[in-house]
Formats: sequence, C-alpha cells, structure tokens
Amino acid sequence: MKIEMNRLHLFILLFTASSLLFQFPSEAFAATPSDITVTDTEIDGVNGFDKLQNVSGVDTFTIGSGTYAIVTSWDVDGQLGAVTIIDISDPTNIVVTDTETDGANGFDELLFPSGVDTFTIGSSTYAIVTGNSDDGVQIIDISDPTNIVAKDSETDGANGFDELDGAINVATFTIGSSTYAIVVSSTDDGSR
Repeated sequence: MKIEMNRLHLFILLFTASSLLFQFPSEAFAATPSDITVTDTEIDGVNGFDKLQNVSGVDTFTIGSGTYAIVTSWDVDGQLGAVTIIDISDPTNIVVTDTETDGANGFDELLFPSGVDTFTIGSSTYAIVTGNSDDGVQIIDISDPTNIVAKDSETDGANGFDELDGAINVATFTIGSSTYAIVVSSTDDGSR
C-alpha cells in the first residue's frame, strides 16, 4: 500500500510541476501569485467558530448569491466529529451559519470526518461526508446553509457497502441524469 501511495504522491507532484510549464496570457488572472493577501482569519472558539479543532476537509458551494464553505473537523470537544457551514460571500468577514456534530439530529456517520464533496440534484444542494472511524458516509441537505439536515447514511458492511472501512475521501460526478460518489477507504484497500 505504501508503494502505491508513494506513486500517487509522485504523480501529483509531477502533474503539478508539469502544469507550471504552461503559460497563460496575463489577462487570464486577476492577480499574480505574488499578490496574494489574507482577507479574513478565524480560529476555533472565537466569533461562533466553535467546532474547528483538527480541521480535516473543506469544499465550497454557491446557493443564490451566497458562497459557502463546508468544513469537517474531528475531536471536537469530545464529540469526535462535526461539520460547519461558513458564509464566505464577503471574504473579509466570514461567518458561521450552522454546525452539526456526530450523534445529534440524525448525524450518525461523523466520527472523525475527513473527506467532503458537494453536489446538486434538482434545486437542492447536498454534501457527502466520509466518517473515517464510523466507516461510513453521511448525506447532508445543505440547501439552507442556516439549517443543514442529515438525509441518509451508510456504514461498512451494511446494504452492500462493503468497502467503507476507514472511509477517508470522496468525490461526486454526474453521468446523464444520475449522480454518483466514489469513496476511497484507508483500511479496506478499496473504493466504493
């Protein structure tokens, strides 16, 4: 397994290095990499950011005119997992809109959450989160970023999901009218 992971890291490194060889016209970017600046910073325990210990994953999504981030974190005040929605529409003033923790309100697969990806079906926006120690995935309706709702979950060994042991990352994609997720696990040496 280590050899395969080393190859993956090498591929990523080579891909990144080769992508730097391509030149885009200067008008393709609003700023150069030498112009990056901090616009806002928040830490755990300040300004409503109460579940950001050991952040492990992030994805962004847009609903209407708002832009948001969903952040996964683990070992949160002994609850061992949480997801937080952050309004990043004003990058100079980011704000928490909702947080849910493992074991509450139907969120039952957030024990050491790691990977997260967002997707849209119809007019609804969802997130899928991997629970590394729960050996499962959690589907969350994030259509209302101020009131996220657990919709479904699956665990390794149940309902044909037999490769979720140590679920660590996830990506979603659409083919035709169907939406799929691919989950990689760190323990079962497989993907589902």
